Amino acid sequence: MSRRGPWIALAALGFVIVPLVYAAAVLTPMGQRVEDAALGGVRDSDLFGSDTALNVISVPVILLLVVVIVAVAFARRRLAVGLSAAVVVLASAATSTLVKRIAVRPEIAQSTTPNSFPSGHATIALAALFAVLMVTPRRFRPAIALLGAAYAVFVANQTVVYGWHRVSDIVGACAIALFWVGVVRAVGPRVDQGERGDRDGLVGPWRVVTVVLVVASAIALAVAVVALVVGIVSAGGHDHGAMLVAGRMASSASVLVVVATVWVVDGPSRTGRAEADGAGAVEDAFERDAELDAERDTQRDTD
Repeated sequence: MSRRGPWIALAALGFVIVPLVYAAAVLTPMGQRVEDAALGGVRDSDLFGSDTALNVISVPVILLLVVVIVAVAFARRRLAVGLSAAVVVLASAATSTLVKRIAVRPEIAQSTTPNSFPSGHATIALAALFAVLMVTPRRFRPAIALLGAAYAVFVANQTVVYGWHRVSDIVGACAIALFWVGVVRAVGPRVDQGERGDRDGLVGPWRVVTVVLVVASAIALAVAVVALVVGIVSAGGHDHGAMLVAGRMASSASVLVVVATVWVVDGPSRTGRAEADGAGAVEDAFERDAELDAERDTQRDTD
């Protein structure tokens, strides 16, 4: 398969998820009731509140981020990659805003909270992470991936805790960011060209981050399922606190799964690993030759 093949698949997946989630969670009475049950767990004092993670995301900050991304890419002599990364952020934000205007919420389940599909904050948090990873040398990406994933999860949680968004809003945001990073990586310039900063990415740290993301995703999903079951069977299906926990964990799992998927697809290239293996083989050959020479010298001295 072409190196662009997996990115095309991710773009197609994101493109399909948005309408499917909207149809299942927003356009059906059952979907609305389930998600509104989670909103019922939001405290009145918290409703539509905000905190640092949400307040950081604003138009000026987004523009500043784009400038920094392009500047870093320019400094690395990868301006085309920087511009592509900027497209991921700006196109994701624009798409989220457009879908929010188009995807109206029919009031078919006596909801008192207006439509918010998808979450613009979660979209930007994820798109920004993917864009930063594109312009960062491979050896620094493990740390960036973990920090960025933690921030995106925090943003998703806060939007649910403060009643700004439902779980479907977070899933839709994840799909939009996934779509644009897939499109840009599929049709845009190659991110890693084999320069030293790209080639020196070690497989070990990449595997560690992969394990952390997969395990965290599994834990969040398991907690979400348990909380959902508790919320449904307890107190006649009106345990809104448990439903809110289920919503928070499901949102976290959605973010982590998308980050893990992009991280795996963007893993160390076979070319890079082959070069590393080849270099190791050459070093071993030199060491063996040196040992043989030393043995021959010793034998001659003995003779």
